[in-house]
Amino acid sequence: MIVPMSKVYIVTQSHNRNRLLDALGQLGVVHVEPVDPGKAVAKEFTVHAISTISRGLQVLQGIEPSGDTPEISPLDTAKEALSIQKAIANEKDHLNTLHRKASQLTLWGNLELRQLEQLRSTGIDIKFFSIAQKDLAEIEAECVETIAELPGRDVMVAVIDRNGQFQAPERAKEIPWPATDLPTVRKEAAEVDASIKQHNKRLAELANLSEAMSRQIRHYKTEAEICVVQNSGLASDALFALQGWTPSCKADSLSDSLAERDITAAVELLPVEEEEQPPTLIEYPRWARPIKALFDMLGTLPGYKEYDVSPFFMIALPLFAAMLIGDAGYGAILAVAGLAFYKKIVRAAGKPAAHLLIIFGLATMLWGILTANYFGITPQSFIGIGREGIANAMLAIAPLWRSDGEEARALIMKISLIIGCIHLVSAHLHNVVKLFPDSRTFAEIAWVVILVDMLVLIWHLMFIGVDQMPAAVGYVLLIGLVATSWFTAPMSNPLKRFLIGLASSILPLLGTFSDIMSYIRLFAVGLASFYIADAFNGLGAKVAGSATWIGGAPIVIFGHTLNIGLAAIAIFAHGVRLNMLEFSNNIGVKWAGYAYRPFTKDKDISIGENEL
Repeated sequence: MIVPMSKVYIVTQSHNRNRLLDALGQLGVVHVEPVDPGKAVAKEFTVHAISTISRGLQVLQGIEPSGDTPEISPLDTAKEALSIQKAIANEKDHLNTLHRKASQLTLWGNLELRQLEQLRSTGIDIKFFSIAQKDLAEIEAECVETIAELPGRDVMVAVIDRNGQFQAPERAKEIPWPATDLPTVRKEAAEVDASIKQHNKRLAELANLSEAMSRQIRHYKTEAEICVVQNSGLASDALFALQGWTPSCKADSLSDSLAERDITAAVELLPVEEEEQPPTLIEYPRWARPIKALFDMLGTLPGYKEYDVSPFFMIALPLFAAMLIGDAGYGAILAVAGLAFYKKIVRAAGKPAAHLLIIFGLATMLWGILTANYFGITPQSFIGIGREGIANAMLAIAPLWRSDGEEARALIMKISLIIGCIHLVSAHLHNVVKLFPDSRTFAEIAWVVILVDMLVLIWHLMFIGVDQMPAAVGYVLLIGLVATSWFTAPMSNPLKRFLIGLASSILPLLGTFSDIMSYIRLFAVGLASFYIADAFNGLGAKVAGSATWIGGAPIVIFGHTLNIGLAAIAIFAHGVRLNMLEFSNNIGVKWAGYAYRPFTKDKDISIGENEL
């Protein structure tokens, strides 16, 4: 249910401003609406500090704390962490450059440039050439030594000629001395590596302050919110006024609550005007609370004057997830993971997320049992190896499994279409209940008839044949279009009423076909998931048969892990889409809402310290 809101205006004497804000922060029931949004901003220092500490905390959160805890402020900790992170990135780039240099200097071995310089100073000037191996005999000098083989059939040779009479063959190419040598590069790389280790050690010490940084972020955020609220009102020498929204169920007690705190303030409550858009606060039914995790993750809310669709999502999404994953084994993994890591999931994402994961797992297990699919293994798999007893046990609880692949695919496809039609019909039936006794109710009933008739049309197109389609299908669509055109936009002028209704109904009528067909994805993605599992099972079995199960097991484990990851993506790409797009369009939800965020403050922060 979307909680009804009331517009609230609060006026107090200017000298009571901070006491009023302190009281409102403790009550935590007023969503403050700024009079001038351009002025409702926090101090620049506070915003910068929040950003800096947050980025610093991201650097430190993946590091295991160790060593002594530095005695520096959270803000200085964040600045140092960010500086070290940048230094490490630069050093790693430099280290990669040195590694490339080292690979290029490999052919020179451990030769040091200073050694060549020493020889040159004594009159021994060594020159290096690349030459084809077949032409090596043409080089005549006091000393000729092959140093290394080069790509192709060339070799690198060192030549010493103290008489100064050496003439290089025409096909020989002189190789200049390198700008540096391998020992020097290795030494520099070791120094850079040591510096990186020292920086990582310092980051581990700074990581001891992660909790203090988190507390400081919360403190700064509260300060920022207080500052924003202070700037959201109207202030004069005599008065300070605020406006905002509060749940209607708590609105009447607001004035008394302020009086109990010895704050003299005038409180005026007004109903929501037609053109106003209050924030959205959803009071979830107890059984539908897990779906809150999805809305929090997506950051979407229905508009205040739209509908709370959480009960519909709570029913449909686990079913869609089950059909998209389609495997009882995967469902068991999800359910066990939700139970095994329950506390960690709750700490990271809240109880709704943990409960939703468990529900997804249980729903997928049930669907997998009904379709006899366990990690891509079906009754046919056991029949093929002569284990009819196991196959019969699976079939006893699998009414949706068919031995004929074509028949099995057609069955799941039909179920997907029926579920899609029911899902969309439920959206319009919800509108019927909400609109009754408005005449637009009849338009919603007409849409229900159109959806069912469209399902019959699709059924004949896909499973029976167009030639056997009753003529009544077309007549029902025509009657439905006329009904929606007449009742969609009630007005006194009959012609205008019908034409406007017709214009707004033609595209939705065409859309009902694609909307129902969209639910085929439940069948298609589930089938793809099965074939991926089956393919990796077969590949693993072949490797195990030709070698050993130790070689086949990693292939099977990798395949199923990959498949579970793809299934998780499918839930968002397809399951969420069917709810957020097809269903929401039919029920009339545009997701235009913004969250109700009441002003609250940290009890340890004094508002008086935040005077502007």
